[in-house]
Amino acid sequence: MSLQLMTLSIGVMFSAWTPLVANENWHQPAGPNGNWSVDGTPPIQWSVTRNENIRWRTPLPEAGQSGVAIWGERVFVTTHVPIKSLDEKEAVTDILGFCLDANTGEILWKVTLPGTAFISLAGGFTDGTVFAPITDGEHVWFFNRCGSMGCYDMSGKTIWLREWKPRFKHNNRQAEPFLVGDAILYVEVANKVEGAKVQKWKAPGVKSKGTAAPMGVDEKEVWTYLHGIDKRTGKVLWRENVGTVVHNTPVVGLTADGKLAVSHARGGPHAPFEKPKGHSLTSLAPGEEGKTLWSTNLRNYDPSFASHWNEKYVFGFRGGRHVVLDASSGKLLRDQPLYKNATVWTFDPDTETWGRKTNVSVKAGKGHPNTNQANIVVGDWHWFLSHNVHYVGRVHVETGAVEYLEVPAQLMPSRESREQDVRLWGAGNPKNRPLNAAGFAVGDKGHNGTGWGHISAASPTRVGHYLFFPVVTGTVYVIDARVDSLTPDALVAINDLGPGGETWTLAPLTYAKNRFYAHTMREIICIETEDRGASTEE
Repeated sequence: MSLQLMTLSIGVMFSAWTPLVANENWHQPAGPNGNWSVDGTPPIQWSVTRNENIRWRTPLPEAGQSGVAIWGERVFVTTHVPIKSLDEKEAVTDILGFCLDANTGEILWKVTLPGTAFISLAGGFTDGTVFAPITDGEHVWFFNRCGSMGCYDMSGKTIWLREWKPRFKHNNRQAEPFLVGDAILYVEVANKVEGAKVQKWKAPGVKSKGTAAPMGVDEKEVWTYLHGIDKRTGKVLWRENVGTVVHNTPVVGLTADGKLAVSHARGGPHAPFEKPKGHSLTSLAPGEEGKTLWSTNLRNYDPSFASHWNEKYVFGFRGGRHVVLDASSGKLLRDQPLYKNATVWTFDPDTETWGRKTNVSVKAGKGHPNTNQANIVVGDWHWFLSHNVHYVGRVHVETGAVEYLEVPAQLMPSRESREQDVRLWGAGNPKNRPLNAAGFAVGDKGHNGTGWGHISAASPTRVGHYLFFPVVTGTVYVIDARVDSLTPDALVAINDLGPGGETWTLAPLTYAKNRFYAHTMREIICIETEDRGASTEE
């Protein structure tokens, strides 16, 4: 199927459950179509460092890592409550939910969501703020991974607040919520009381003894599952019954017979309770919410990714391999290595020349898979960031062809002009030290790296035929997804979200009305070109 036909079918497919105007709103973490993909005319080039194509920038009082939700003239985002010293960093559980004016960036109101279990503050994998808000134009829901979610009207008045102590085992930025009808899909422990007793990490990187279920408690009671939460009351409506690991991002879509369902998975590192490892499809159809349509066991499955799918296939990764399942039955159709017989374009910075190799082996690093969490399906291609090597990769979902393109490890933007930008190849800036608003280097794991390798990663965003891959340094790679072959010509721009070495973000770019919205550790940014975006009809 061509990219244009795929784009059209996506819009038709999701119109049944998300009656939104394309390019008008980005109402939840995965966007209006539930797959981080929209039509539109996006900005292609910008620089926060030089204030190029930036409509506004609003400083925020503390680090936050959520994406941005947009509805009409309102923008929503979350941060931690401010700290006054680094000594406070290890105890922050409360977060702030903000509403801003979409045209000016003015902060209109804010609310506080309490937390009960410290997770992290601006960590390389997670913190209390990593889930983007959800809004339906009448209400907004903020999520604190430290143990609460709240519903507010558009003036900031509290409608309800739901609190619990989360199971603190190994948390990731994945498992973001979805709004489906009147239900918010949210991954949490089944038994909130007993789940709160399960510990693996006393603090980030500090393991505690024992990870078993409490004495006398069925282990399945402390598994994490997809729950349907009533958006109007905060009450649990239903939960699925096969388990969902917190490393995974469930993805909502429609089956071949037009019924709502959600793709989700179990597995990954740190001995998750939910087992056996594998992938599942669960019904969201009225009257069948939470019913298992199928569940396929997959050894060595590591679902640290968004579980993309369409009416024909479900896609995944395990180790350095790509997995394709039949969307109707869950049958494993293909399981192939991503590091054999690949086509690779690499750059030699000494000679400033490109080289192409075919049928080669590509290893992303000893002991690690070839893939990072960042992935997205566009047409017949499943795109991803590689792990330790700075490659954008893609695999053809029908033929299994694998292509890689090397990209710079990091952009060091000039304050003078784009022509003076420095692209670092092979390794990033050795002194990356992103700071929060108060000037504290509050991040932990991966804080001074390039965002590749053993660290969480934001989802890429597709607007029109362009893919936007942000990494933690504020470097954003822009890829033309129409290309027949993944050559250097596919890399159409590299942009920045702030000065190199000083910028940090785990948030994806969100898009509405020809603008991008970005959230870094220090501010929220509205990106808009003077001509209101680049044409996608080229």
